[in-house]
Amino acid sequence: MTIPPSESSRASRAALAARLTELRTAAGLSGNALAKRIGALQARTYVQSRVWKIENGTLLPGEDDIRAWVTATGHGDAGGLLAMLEEARSEQAFGTAFRRKGGAVAFEERVRAAEERAGRIGEFQVAVIPGILQTADYARELMSVPSGLAAWGAEDQIEGKVGARLRRQEALYDHSKRVQVVLGEGALRTLVCAPGTLAAQLEKLLAVMSLPSVELGIIAFGQRMPAYPLGFRVYDDDLVVVESTVSENDYTAQDDPGKVAAFLKAFEALREAAATGDEARRLITAAAADLRRGE
Repeated sequence: MTIPPSESSRASRAALAARLTELRTAAGLSGNALAKRIGALQARTYVQSRVWKIENGTLLPGEDDIRAWVTATGHGDAGGLLAMLEEARSEQAFGTAFRRKGGAVAFEERVRAAEERAGRIGEFQVAVIPGILQTADYARELMSVPSGLAAWGAEDQIEGKVGARLRRQEALYDHSKRVQVVLGEGALRTLVCAPGTLAAQLEKLLAVMSLPSVELGIIAFGQRMPAYPLGFRVYDDDLVVVESTVSENDYTAQDDPGKVAAFLKAFEALREAAATGDEARRLITAAAADLRRGE
């Protein structure tokens, strides 16, 4: 299960494929001859069909493919090609994505499509509630912060994006799915919105915890966090999405098996460390009580 590459990513992939084809041609090698050379370098079978798929853009090469390609052809700069590979991976720059047809709403629908295909949806966040669990008001106020949609000239798309985000939550009621969310306690207390909005959001967390498909864990302030406190999403065991202020980056098990494995290992450690059930409810209830006392 993968998210389809963006238009910019497809262009970068095509450029990389063309450059690799040029290197093979410059070396005077057929696809089969190149495959045999790479196989000998890597001491394993390397099939000609892999060369064909890489050159035709249907398969994104891995870093090992790039290095072996340069050595086998005797042409090209591995560092430059690896930089092209990074560009070809599915980075979704918000400024670019929100200017395309459909804008921010289409971007949110793309996330929803990935979640519809996935059997397991996982997310870790330290200071915010994940989109799949957000109330409309929380989502609206979060999108309205200065670094939100306004930063990309897309403030007029907030309502449409909120609606698309709420449609993602149909997955919570699909008993064939597992929705696993781990939050830092800071997510229960960070005021990226008005106190009343956050209080209502906490009530929603308490409600969705009872759904059969939902597993909600919370790592309390006094609990050691077994991973870097950077948020990410996982879909099944073959796709990881990391969001920053300016973009999203996708890593697939096919293209980046080591990176995906590292994220999956971190997610399982976070799940093990997180409080669930009654203890998680206690943390949420305590945070809500503190909000009410501050009103």
